[in-house]
Amino acid sequence: MTDDPSVIRERARAVLEAGEILRGRSVEERARWLEATAKALGEDTPLGREARKMLPQETGLSHAMVAWALRTTLGTVSRGALLRVAEDATEVIGPRPEPISFLSVLLAGNVFTASVRGIVVPLLFGVPVLVKASSSETRFPSLIREALRCADSELGTAMDLVVFPGGDVDREAALVELAEAVAVYGTDETVGAINQRIGDHISVISHGHGVSVAYCSARSLTPDSIDDITARLALDLAAYDQRGCLSPQVIYVEDTPGTPLDDFATRLSGALEALAETLPRGPLPEAIGAAQTQWRGLAEVEGTLLRGREHALAINCTGEIRWSPGYRNATIAPVGTLDDALTSMKAFAAHLKCVGTDRWTLRELTALFVESASWKAYATDIGTMQTPPLEAPADGRPVWHGLLRARRR
Repeated sequence: MTDDPSVIRERARAVLEAGEILRGRSVEERARWLEATAKALGEDTPLGREARKMLPQETGLSHAMVAWALRTTLGTVSRGALLRVAEDATEVIGPRPEPISFLSVLLAGNVFTASVRGIVVPLLFGVPVLVKASSSETRFPSLIREALRCADSELGTAMDLVVFPGGDVDREAALVELAEAVAVYGTDETVGAINQRIGDHISVISHGHGVSVAYCSARSLTPDSIDDITARLALDLAAYDQRGCLSPQVIYVEDTPGTPLDDFATRLSGALEALAETLPRGPLPEAIGAAQTQWRGLAEVEGTLLRGREHALAINCTGEIRWSPGYRNATIAPVGTLDDALTSMKAFAAHLKCVGTDRWTLRELTALFVESASWKAYATDIGTMQTPPLEAPADGRPVWHGLLRARRR
């Protein structure tokens, strides 16, 4: 399905007009509406059942993984979380911040639930949204639109959806011509091309290529804690089949005599093997299969490779980071200290989104990322990398970045 430029312009005008209705409601009312929308999709409702039935085929994820993704992502959209986001913006910008008039959103297709924050947060602040769905993944944004309108038929008109192939200049122009800002999710090449085509008259909120890693200190790998940390890390690796920018591809492990790498890798492999039963991997695309074979072959030459039914872990002592094709293939990299891990991360700091770590290291990493302008990443507990709270930063900025301005006096 491809929408003509005339259809895109018509929907853009309707969404822009609906902004007046949206802003006429209080933040509290909008929060209740968005919470009801999330429940309609995340719980055992007609829309929720349709999502669980239809999304595995479109996303390439297993039925169990789709159900997990819906439950964990939509569960973050609560009235309390929404109001915390609004309060945070008020503290930073000032009382009653002024929303922009209209946002266009261009979605990527790697993690289907990434659309939730991209749609919910603008609507919370009274910003109407027109979404261009990925051509390969239209079902979930369509379900969000239906749920928004079922929860409140008036407010629901403030979000609509269009579909067209990426790079179509005429349709893209129709999508953005009324927008005050455009949020772009995708590769750096996609973000750069859209920036170039749009020019300076529309603000671009960029969400480009990203990678994430994990760090395990020796304190987290004692006999009392190692099984818990590897079980939670396995979930971070398995979630969304390791296809998103919050999926850890490298696990830095503090290498000490008391925590041998082979024991850590064996336990992590066992935890991933257990998840192959409860959260199985989806079908492996042909192109990914070829890349996986190459990555695993090089990993065996350079170090040690542990293979499972649906995963592989490479123990790499060369110091060179080799990014995997995802789909539950990851590198375990030994380091002497946290500083050694950070030195390695600096090589890709511009693209680093998230660092999952243990509770003994979390405070230190959080302080570092908050205080240093050179880092755009944020730190979180291992086991929660793929389930960020609604208020989690995006690309080193508040989740509401670009949507609000201080109220004019």
